[in-house]
Amino acid sequence: MAELTATQLVIEEIISEIESRMSSEANEVITMKLIETSIKQLCSQQDIVATFTLDEEDVILVMDGHGHNVAVDVLKNITDLEEHFKKDDPAESLQQVIDIEVDKKKKESDLLTYISGTSYRDYMKSKISDKDVRSSGATLSFAKIKRDLLSRSVKISLEWLGDSPIIVFINGELVFESEIHHASNKTEIQRLQDKGAFKRIQAGSGGFNVINHDTIESKPGDYVVFTNNAQLAVTRSLGHERISGIETQKQIIECSIEDDVKILILSDGVGDMMTKSDDLEKLKLYSASEL
Repeated sequence: MAELTATQLVIEEIISEIESRMSSEANEVITMKLIETSIKQLCSQQDIVATFTLDEEDVILVMDGHGHNVAVDVLKNITDLEEHFKKDDPAESLQQVIDIEVDKKKKESDLLTYISGTSYRDYMKSKISDKDVRSSGATLSFAKIKRDLLSRSVKISLEWLGDSPIIVFINGELVFESEIHHASNKTEIQRLQDKGAFKRIQAGSGGFNVINHDTIESKPGDYVVFTNNAQLAVTRSLGHERISGIETQKQIIECSIEDDVKILILSDGVGDMMTKSDDLEKLKLYSASEL
């Protein structure tokens, strides 16, 4: 996800979409709910998408991995994901699992020794270095949707770390786009400086910008070099020895139970290939698989 090159025009594609439409006729309340996800794994196979319901609250989430697999594999192997999203701070809960499991894997790796006559390549693949741990992490973007039939209201709670965008439409109108946490965001750079986590900005060697459906321009992206020497395109993330801070940005949106609501959560592999001017109608109308 983070380490783009000029040839990687599409890396991983994840779309998680939820639509809820509620209407009332006479004294009868009719509730319709559609949750759809679509995922296309390319290259590093580091994407995670999930949907589930906690009591009367729907949850959709995307995690887009980057760097070494050690932290990403920990997230992929979590079998009680719902339990983490019952807590007040799901991001911190997930990070605590990463802390424990990555430390365990690193200690196991440190005990490995090469056996003469076996594959040295396989031996090196099984080793986990300090640099591997620093480079490994994932974005996190999620939505919790809760309906209250008594007050006829809907509360949408959004949280995110990184550059997996969240987009919300209500009654066909774009009402929210999440702020992207990356190296070009000056507010984010100031946040890292205030934390003492920022070292410098480093220009990347590859990258692109979509102008329209017919034109893509070469545009190398910037990377943040952190004080632990992790080099990332994102300024907030799970993993990476917590260097970016596990501080989700949050937004609450409230609407009526009669409103037509559509929430999209995308990986940057999808978001980077779209432009608002050309693709707004597609985002509004297309299903996850069509996108």
